[in-house]
Amino acid sequence: MPSGVTSSRHHGSALVALWFGVILCSVTFNPVGAWIPFFGEETHKHLNLESHHREWDILDLLSINGSQTGVSAARGPIPDTPAWRLRAVYDNIQLDPSLVPKIASTLHDELTLYFVYKQHKKTLGSLISINMPGKIKPWFQVISNLKTQRLNVFYHIKEDSKTHQASFQMPDKVGWTWTRILVSVNQTQVRFWVNCADYDKQKLAGHIDLQIPEGSLIYFRQEPGLKNKLIGSIQMAKLMNYSVNDRVWKCSYDSQFGPGWRPPLLG
Repeated sequence: MPSGVTSSRHHGSALVALWFGVILCSVTFNPVGAWIPFFGEETHKHLNLESHHREWDILDLLSINGSQTGVSAARGPIPDTPAWRLRAVYDNIQLDPSLVPKIASTLHDELTLYFVYKQHKKTLGSLISINMPGKIKPWFQVISNLKTQRLNVFYHIKEDSKTHQASFQMPDKVGWTWTRILVSVNQTQVRFWVNCADYDKQKLAGHIDLQIPEGSLIYFRQEPGLKNKLIGSIQMAKLMNYSVNDRVWKCSYDSQFGPGWRPPLLG
């Protein structure tokens, strides 16, 4: 084969490799703060992913700001993102009822919840609670229990009408120092990430039921009747209608994001 042809082919291969590298970097490297909208293997089956993925920023929906009673500015671990210290008297804890059907209409078999928070020691705080009027037990709830150092998820399944629970052990200092947690449900399994530790997972009692009953209300940081109130600070509270297979934040040993990135996870 003529040397010119071989050289041309080698040159073409090098260009293809270069362009592939540029495209790959542009997709996988997105060092914007500490929040990556989606990170990990895609699990959705839809043809048009963007039209089906939904995220709700609970703090924005509640319009939390320093002018509200019981709220003051705090310094959280995510740069350029406001954080808030919530005292016991803060009572703006219920999402607008008109939003609940909109959120419910997009939930099927997957759900992810992302919180960045700091809680008083030896307290029990509800991070999110979905309750039906007149019912004592929540329909769905995530509780940070620093009395037992566990994260508890209460949920319903399609196979019966009982309230079921998944419980995860949280490492020392988690919860009462600035902490990132991620709870992701995909049909019959729930996964739990905390800071940079390896994830934990549990099999659910059946297929998750995420069809929020009509008339239900969504509460942030406490249950109805002032029960299990989260006292501390919050910087992130997001609800997403899809599941993830990895953290949505970066850790120092994640080589794909470069060795220079150091997350201020605890403080």
